[in-house]
Amino acid sequence: MNLFKKILIVVGIVVAISLVYVATKGGEENIVGVRQFTDYTVLDAVSTTTGTSKVLLVEDFRHSIFSFATDGGGDAALTVKFLGSIQDLAPDFDDSQSATNTWDYIQTIDLEDGSAINGDTGVSVATTDDYRLLEANINGLKWITAKMTARTEGEVTVRAQFLNND
Repeated sequence: MNLFKKILIVVGIVVAISLVYVATKGGEENIVGVRQFTDYTVLDAVSTTTGTSKVLLVEDFRHSIFSFATDGGGDAALTVKFLGSIQDLAPDFDDSQSATNTWDYIQTIDLEDGSAINGDTGVSVATTDDYRLLEANINGLKWITAKMTARTEGEVTVRAQFLNND
């Protein structure tokens, strides 16, 4: 076996070990196999309806999965809505919709049973806890966020994972 073939084999082994290391270490951006994903905390134990959460740029992603989890106190009474936009600069999701501040509430799908949750309705719980996995169609969206729009009790955490199949 010549030197060139030996070098190629060593490089291949190093690349394979590096991919396994990246896949098992986690972090903000992960590459696992051929699927790239980015993981964010959108709302972190939020107990106020003032202001939106992180505004996330999603134009480079095709799929989105959200986890919705109340605080475990058994008394959560709140509503979370998901919002999206296609405008060039991030809109002010706390401000009213207008010709220069274009956004809308977006529909999510409950992954438990496939039921649609209308964007204007949002995910609601009433004096209980709830833990859900949701999917939002983000094809063509540039910006997305989540916002607690009503609350009398409890806290909620929303995490998001954005994926591509590339």
